[in-house]
Amino acid sequence: MEGPRESPNAQVVLRYGICSIAVGAKDVLTAFQKEIEDKNLNNVRIKTTGCIGLCSMEPLVDVHVEGLPNVTYHHVTPEMARGIVFHHIQNRTIINEWVIPNV
Repeated sequence: MEGPRESPNAQVVLRYGICSIAVGAKDVLTAFQKEIEDKNLNNVRIKTTGCIGLCSMEPLVDVHVEGLPNVTYHHVTPEMARGIVFHHIQNRTIINEWVIPNV
């Protein structure tokens, strides 16, 4: 019988500049915070940082999960944030369709 899953060591970094906030980053941040809290993922940290100049692709989110490559997701919505938590962080499956390569 499989026991409860241990929370993965992960970090979510949301670009939180004016351009990102203007297109919904605040709702994305709230979605990540709620999803991580609801799922009791104690080893997942959320940070915010400034713009990297890819304003047309905001909101951008970097996800670092221990043992996986670091990736950046673009045009992230609250629904996508919930998908990133479920697929990438909890089930260790990168959602390649949403990733910007080489950022």
